[in-house]
Amino acid sequence: MKDKYILNKFRKCFGQTLKIYDSSLVSHCGNRFFLAKEGHQKFLYIIGNEAYGRLEEFRGKPIGSIEIDGYDLIAGKAELNHINLKLMQEIFPHLNPSLCGLKPSFGTGDRLGMVTPAHVGSFRGRKIFPYFCQQSVRELNKTGRSWQESIRDSIWGVFEAGYKNPFGADADHVKDMGDLNAAIKNGFTMFTIDPSDFIANGLGNEENREISKRYDSIVEKKEIERSYLGKKITIGKEVLQFDLDSLKFIAACYYDAIKHVVKCYKFIEENKEGNFDFEVSMDETESAISPLAHIFITGELQRNEVNFQNLALRYPGVWEKAVDYCGDIEGFSKELKTHAQVAKKFGPYKLSLHSGSEKFSVFPIFSEETGGLFHIKTSGTSWLESLRTIAAVNPVLFKDIYDYALNNYEEEKKSYHISTGLSSVPAITRFSRDEYGGLLDKKECRQMLHVTYGAILTATKQENYIFRDTIYKVLDENEPVHYRHITENIDKHLDLVRI
Repeated sequence: MKDKYILNKFRKCFGQTLKIYDSSLVSHCGNRFFLAKEGHQKFLYIIGNEAYGRLEEFRGKPIGSIEIDGYDLIAGKAELNHINLKLMQEIFPHLNPSLCGLKPSFGTGDRLGMVTPAHVGSFRGRKIFPYFCQQSVRELNKTGRSWQESIRDSIWGVFEAGYKNPFGADADHVKDMGDLNAAIKNGFTMFTIDPSDFIANGLGNEENREISKRYDSIVEKKEIERSYLGKKITIGKEVLQFDLDSLKFIAACYYDAIKHVVKCYKFIEENKEGNFDFEVSMDETESAISPLAHIFITGELQRNEVNFQNLALRYPGVWEKAVDYCGDIEGFSKELKTHAQVAKKFGPYKLSLHSGSEKFSVFPIFSEETGGLFHIKTSGTSWLESLRTIAAVNPVLFKDIYDYALNNYEEEKKSYHISTGLSSVPAITRFSRDEYGGLLDKKECRQMLHVTYGAILTATKQENYIFRDTIYKVLDENEPVHYRHITENIDKHLDLVRI
């Protein structure tokens, strides 16, 4: 009651020009900390007897005093920078990302770095571990953001929302040691290694010469043969067995990728203080990974003492960005059941589903077949909901964004697995302003806007951003609408996850 009383006194003295986020209010040793927005910028505010000392610590400045019960309390503000965040994490440990382990989990990417409070709204009351900070190297490169900015913005969002339960920070689809080192230094708690550059994609069973060449180059091939050749493995009602041909093919495809994963894991062990969650991403392949290949991948990771919690596989069917699963649901369910049995038999570890945005038909199956041993990732879906907000409140800006995205689509789609061709994306001139929001429900438009975010956010003219600053300004001015769109969308995903 005292905290709220003090906050109300602050509001009467200084709040006329501020938007105060009451949910962020926390106290420590007689000082109150909360977040408020002045104009278009958010600040950390501090009130208390020792506020002068605290403000000096936080490199802030006093803005006045408040009389409470005959005592003057100092009030001040400080910027939401990384230095101040580290100080807040020392005072309030709940602001530090946590380990997840084998709990069911769900990641929500944030390409803009401003929607974590909306994501938080979707997880309250749910028995699922959230990764509020989930950023891939590709997204950082395309948006011009950094690991530090990503985790900083996300955790300040956690503070704004007043979330005090555990959450994680996932450095997603990391390929090289430079990015891995930067993610370690900036406090990420999960590392998702993407070894796709080392996977022999396109290698067919009939290409015996190339398979034999790659297999014969493996120094450990005799040890691999002793570990797998001829062994019968019972998975459910099925018996799987490696013969020499299948072992050669699988090892030729995945051995180099596994060795890269091992190298990354050892690097993290040597450079990160404390424990961490580890995910291996084998989903960036041209064809589905067989249960036999799954067993080999798991066996080799374990033989090399890689303690992984999550394994992302390439499952059968079509997993395109921004749209639902396309394929034989019954066939997928049957294959997933076998993969889940492998994960339990040789683990347990969680199966991870990437490109999870809008995979509504799959979520109930994925969560049920894995028995709660799952991790799901979404990313671009929240970016599309930000665009939906812009379409509703500033259709002129949305039209300009749409046209620019269309002109850059052919180049930007090269980084993603999507089937929508340029000719199938409709011109926006065919629609009225009232229909712009509906474009976000059309496959062709969704995919086009999903993959062009980098071009949109980094486009410049005469060294000034064409869209970026305006996008942030419009979304900030319409924050309640923006947050509502984001929360409703993530709710739609989570409502289908059964645990």
